[in-house]
Amino acid sequence: MRYWRVIGHYNAETQAYSACAGTFQTSPFTPDIGGRLVAVRLTEGQEAATSLTCDIQIRLSCALWKPNTMDVVLNGSGLRTVPVASQGHLDYQVDQPVQAGVPITVEGRNATATGVTVSVIVLGCFDA
Repeated sequence: MRYWRVIGHYNAETQAYSACAGTFQTSPFTPDIGGRLVAVRLTEGQEAATSLTCDIQIRLSCALWKPNTMDVVLNGSGLRTVPVASQGHLDYQVDQPVQAGVPITVEGRNATATGVTVSVIVLGCFDA
């Protein structure tokens, strides 16, 4: 059975990694069933009319993984001053074990620290 879950919501503008703390899903994400994480999807949102999203890096860590840290990136769409069509999403194929009760830490950073009202939803595709 394959299913998607929101595993993080990054909405900060810092250059240093910080735990995802957005309202959709805070870090860490804890799976409720075991299986495999087979894909990670990054979707850029727009929090305000002046949203500026550039060079987002997302780091996922789990004690079960070897190596235990994985990094994915999203370039972002730059300054979005008027409503625009969805920017779509970016998928990363992965293959990592997950276990019920073992947390996955999801952190993000804005590499250029020029972001304003950044919103990136991090989804995981799981195979149970």
